[in-house]
Amino acid sequence: MNDTLQKQYAVIFDMDGTLYDTEKIYREAWLNAGVSLELYQTFIGTAHTYIVETLAAHGMDPDEVIGRKVAYVNETLEKGIPLKPGALECLKWLREQGWPCAIATSSSMATADRYLDATDMRQYFTKVVSGNRLEHGKPEPDIFFMAAEELKEVPENCIVIEDSFNGVRAGHAAGMYTVMVPDLVAPDEEILGLADAVLPSLSELPALLASL
Repeated sequence: MNDTLQKQYAVIFDMDGTLYDTEKIYREAWLNAGVSLELYQTFIGTAHTYIVETLAAHGMDPDEVIGRKVAYVNETLEKGIPLKPGALECLKWLREQGWPCAIATSSSMATADRYLDATDMRQYFTKVVSGNRLEHGKPEPDIFFMAAEELKEVPENCIVIEDSFNGVRAGHAAGMYTVMVPDLVAPDEEILGLADAVLPSLSELPALLASL
C-alpha cells in the first residue's frame, strides 16, 4: 500500500465465503450436480461466463448442471443464510469509522440482494457490484476496478477482503491492499506472496485496519 495513503480507506468485500458462510453450500451443490471437486475448485470466485465455458469444455450441459446446482442452493438457503464469524461486528466497526464499504461479488445481483435483504446487512454497504456477467472475472481485477469507480475511490485507497485464491489474485492485480480470510482452502506459497495479510477470521480485521 502507498505510504502516503490517508488514514481512511474504502473496503471492498467479496461475498460468498468471506461475509457469508455459503461457499461450502455451493461446493456441495456443484458436487451434487455432478461436478468434480477438482473442477469446482476452479470455479471459486470466477464469473458465470467462465463456469459456462468450462462446463461445456468438459462435455457437460451448462444449463442442466447449473439448474441442478441452483435448485440445491435455493433449497438449502431457505433454511437461513449464515454469516461468517466476525462479519457483523467488523461491518459495525467500519461504519463507526466512517469508511465506505462495497460488495464485489461474482454472484448475480439477485443473489446479492437476497443475501442482504434476508440478513438485514444492506445498511452497511455504500455500493454492491456484481461481476457475474463481466467478460473478465476474477482473477482479473475488473470487478475491483468497477467497485472502486462506484465508490469514487482510486484503487490505491481501497482494501480488498477475500477468501479465494482467484479473489486474492484479482485484488493484488488491482493494486489494492489485499487481505485473505481463508475459507475452504488454506493459502499456498503463491497466495501468501500476493496477499498483504492473512487473518484467521473477520474478527481480527478491525485491529489490522486500525494499524494501517
